[in-house]
Amino acid sequence: MKMTTMVLALLCALPALSKERPDPKLRSVTAIFITGNNQAAEGARHELEGKRTCFTLATKADDADAVLAIDASTQSEGSESGGLGGGFGGRHWIVSGTLTLKSGDLVWSHSERFMDAPFKSGGKTAGSLLIRHLADAASCKER
Repeated sequence: MKMTTMVLALLCALPALSKERPDPKLRSVTAIFITGNNQAAEGARHELEGKRTCFTLATKADDADAVLAIDASTQSEGSESGGLGGGFGGRHWIVSGTLTLKSGDLVWSHSERFMDAPFKSGGKTAGSLLIRHLADAASCKER
């Protein structure tokens, strides 16, 4: 009976142990400069310009507390890979972002995968989601 209770306690604790804890330095970031010439970076900039988070968008890296580098690539899902419509399959965006402080310390990284939707870019959506995940990691709601 004791062994079963101990195993159950360990299993219940696993999700809490596996959750990554954000770098405490992330809470000091307020102004972010975004690098990247792609739709995901554009979506991330738009999210920051909308002032939906505790971050502001810096227009120069020198004016920022940190630099968010965003990289994006796509994969087409055509007819040969099982897509519908004879080659008119969807396009999957793979977007990654890394946030580096002026000191050079990497304090956050994340990736998103999103698919284009009718009249909506999956890349821009994934870039916007990166900012939302960054805001959650930085505890923007508590600031």
